Amino acid sequence: MLITFEGIDGAGKTTIARMTLNFLKQKGVDAVLFREPGGTKVGEIIREVLLNLDVDPLLELLLFEASRRSLVVEKIIPSLREGKTVILDRFCDSTLAYQGFGRGIELSFVRKLNYVTTQGLEPDLTFLLDLDPLKAIERVREKTRFENLEFLKKVREGFLKIASEEKRIILIDADRPIEYVFNDVRERIEESIK
Repeated sequence: MLITFEGIDGAGKTTIARMTLNFLKQKGVDAVLFREPGGTKVGEIIREVLLNLDVDPLLELLLFEASRRSLVVEKIIPSLREGKTVILDRFCDSTLAYQGFGRGIELSFVRKLNYVTTQGLEPDLTFLLDLDPLKAIERVREKTRFENLEFLKKVREGFLKIASEEKRIILIDADRPIEYVFNDVRERIEESIK
């Protein structure tokens, strides 16, 4: 199974993804967790560039896709072939929301690149942790160039549009204590496992 967590920074994706990993392991599920960008040597180098340098939107998109390609080939596909459940802190929906809706790159082009870099791999289940951008910015401890209110408003709207078009996406209200958010995620995963 491939489970992805999406949403703007500050929504709690990383925390919920880790809680999900621990929950699945306690249930006896062989599970692994990776993050985007990152997860491989190449991906971590690209992550540093993306978080610390202000680059042109198209270059930004291509760097995200390069990191993803490395992760798909080196980690995700081998893990799935070994029968593991793969949990991802961000995947293709983030690129569509951030670089497509947020940066204004043609959506069909972003979708095409996503398809090429993933070899058509799609999540079985995606959790979109939804949070007001103003609250999200307040939550983020280490700010990057992505924490701009107007930009995050566009990204959030993009995520909500994607969610309205994709049945695999489960919208979760992230403006609640973390235990409540995780409880909703856990219940949906348990339903899927059954």
